[in-house]
Amino acid sequence: MADEARFGARGQRLYDALTEGVTEEARLVLAEEAARVADRLDELDRIIAGKGVLELMRFRIPHAFEGGDEITVEVKFDNVLGESRQQINALRQVLMTLGVGKGATTEPEQTPTKSPLDELRERREKQRAGGS
Repeated sequence: MADEARFGARGQRLYDALTEGVTEEARLVLAEEAARVADRLDELDRIIAGKGVLELMRFRIPHAFEGGDEITVEVKFDNVLGESRQQINALRQVLMTLGVGKGATTEPEQTPTKSPLDELRERREKQRAGGS
């Protein structure tokens, strides 16, 4: 993993699982983005639970306190749940692009079941063949 890519615990697990034995650059980039989204989802979950602080924005207010005036800065994030849903969809799309879960979603082939009419037809054919 490159030095510039630092992930949280969940993001690191996902990145490691997606990149094991992978050398193709495009897949590595997608895996990195998937790991970042996973970490972002963890952060959003903490915020939704009231346990985290959204660290997406920093304020610089030069000379704000020189005149002794009091200032108030109010920042609202009203769409945290909506953002979480968008991040889930983004992660789902990246994982689909990488082919994750394709093997798990395929159902084993089943032998076609015979209808009662098919069974009746077979019995009649056997009777005719045995009786002639």
